[in-house]
Amino acid sequence: MKICHSEVIKKIKELEEKKSTLLAQERSRSVYSYVDASAKIIPNYNYKKTRARVDELDINIRRLRHLLAVANVSVIIEEFNVTLGEALVMLAQMQSKCSVLEGLAGAQQITQRVTYNGKMEILECNYDVEKALADYESLRNEIGRLQVAIDRANLNNYIEIE
Repeated sequence: MKICHSEVIKKIKELEEKKSTLLAQERSRSVYSYVDASAKIIPNYNYKKTRARVDELDINIRRLRHLLAVANVSVIIEEFNVTLGEALVMLAQMQSKCSVLEGLAGAQQITQRVTYNGKMEILECNYDVEKALADYESLRNEIGRLQVAIDRANLNNYIEIE
């Protein structure tokens, strides 16, 4: 059966959620306490079955992640001339850079304040704040274009799964 990358990502998330729920149930059911042995309530828990189910989920998650990783190195995002995998790394890098630029763009070129001893201190940015703002806005637009290209690739490319 062929499904698009977005569906594979969704299936991976569903499997990881199932595993998380199973592990939470295991934490709450694998031990119990009681005061009176004749009145103890033993939760429904089976170590062997739980471990087998976790292993099964891990195998399926690993298989789907591998299929997605293989696809990510072969699908090209033409607008950016990179593979889908590279685009994902590039997106993270761009978002990190955007965060830095946002801080730089939010500064005032020159500010002043009175120090504790009453002197006027001038603080001046050693860069052009307007240029930082323009770069920030340009990068935000580029990030949006890249996100749309990644989404489009994830919807329009298919992976054969068993």
